[in-house]
Amino acid sequence: MALSKAITFVKTASSNEELRNACTSFSKEKLLLKLNFSEVEFEDAINMQLVKCQSYEQAEVYQQLRIWFLLI
Repeated sequence: MALSKAITFVKTASSNEELRNACTSFSKEKLLLKLNFSEVEFEDAINMQLVKCQSYEQAEVYQQLRIWFLLI
C-alpha cells in the first residue's frame, strides 16, 4: 500500500513544481510521515519508474527527483 503511494508521489512530483516546493517546507522525516511511505519505498518507486524510461531524458527527470529528495 505504501509503495503505491510512493509511486503516485514520484509520478506527480516529477512534473509538479508546486508540489516539490510545498514539500521543502517539511523536514524529510515529517514529509515521509505525512506522505505515509518510507525512504526505501521512495527509492523503490524511483527505480520502478527508471526501468520504464525509454530515453535518457526521461530517466534524468527521475534521477533529478532522487537528488532533490536527498537534499531535503
